[in-house]
Amino acid sequence: MDTRWRAAIGFVAAWGVVGVAGAQGPQLTRVMREKLVHSQHILEAVVTSDWSALQTHTTALERLTASPGWTPLKYPEYAKYSTAFVAALQELRRVSGDRDSGMATEAYNAVVLRCVECHRYVARARIARRAGSLTDR
Repeated sequence: MDTRWRAAIGFVAAWGVVGVAGAQGPQLTRVMREKLVHSQHILEAVVTSDWSALQTHTTALERLTASPGWTPLKYPEYAKYSTAFVAALQELRRVSGDRDSGMATEAYNAVVLRCVECHRYVARARIARRAGSLTDR
């Protein structure tokens, strides 16, 4: 796999681990790290057209969203993002059966975009909370 792709996915996923999990506790941190592992395998499967691995890791990541560690992401302030992420995963799993690398790439990009949108939201919310606490003094 191209080093730039690894670096890009590593950056996005690491940002996610720090951005969301840092404020949510060890269980969500574990889930975010597991999400990173599956995401890396999914990227590798898309790039190499390994349809079996794509199906396996997409399904595993979908299951992860039903785990107790994912629960904080089902709270109302995150629900929109979590639901969109799960829908993008379901679409990726669906297109993986078509064995079409173009469709798989587009679906994978949608999954990554959903991650980034949520992590951006969490980071902005955290900044706003910090700014609010500074003005409360």
